[in-house]
Amino acid sequence: MEEQLSRRERKKIQARNTILEAGAKLFDSCGFQSTSIADIMNEADMGVGTFYNYFSSKEDVLKAILNQMSSTLQQEQAEMQEDGVPISKALPRLIMLTARLIDERRFVIPLFISAGSSKDESGNRGSNAPHFMMLFLNLVKEGQKDGCFRNDIAPELITEMFHSLFQAAAFSRIPISFEENISSKLRIIMDGIRLK
Repeated sequence: MEEQLSRRERKKIQARNTILEAGAKLFDSCGFQSTSIADIMNEADMGVGTFYNYFSSKEDVLKAILNQMSSTLQQEQAEMQEDGVPISKALPRLIMLTARLIDERRFVIPLFISAGSSKDESGNRGSNAPHFMMLFLNLVKEGQKDGCFRNDIAPELITEMFHSLFQAAAFSRIPISFEENISSKLRIIMDGIRLK
């Protein structure tokens, strides 16, 4: 019985991942707005009704994809922490990893931008933001506590500046790559917050 339950759980995980992969493929090739739930399930080779066992909307699929990216960042952060990488080096590396992940899946940019600037019911800005924005905020706070970063600037303001890098690079008309654009702007911010 226990083995059967494990098999069932594995099938659920596999089905959910198949839907996510199909959604990511179609969002990338057709655009988020042009992709329907029926399109996703056709790509996943599953019935439309199955979709609602895992997600309530295509926006939920997009959020799940963003959360997968967040998990990648959290894993990288844990590895750098284990390796003793200082926060002053870990933070820019994580931001550049975010840039690479977003560049690979450009369709997440609208959700990324809107989530970081939206307010929840209590009026807190960015509280609906993807988990990695909280990761950046926590690293900034830790860096301020450890004396790596200036503490005369609110950590939320610094994190908001990191968030704005992605928005600025997404709409930039400068003829350089998305990642190069973020890297150049990131150096300016890091120079401004690091203690000499």
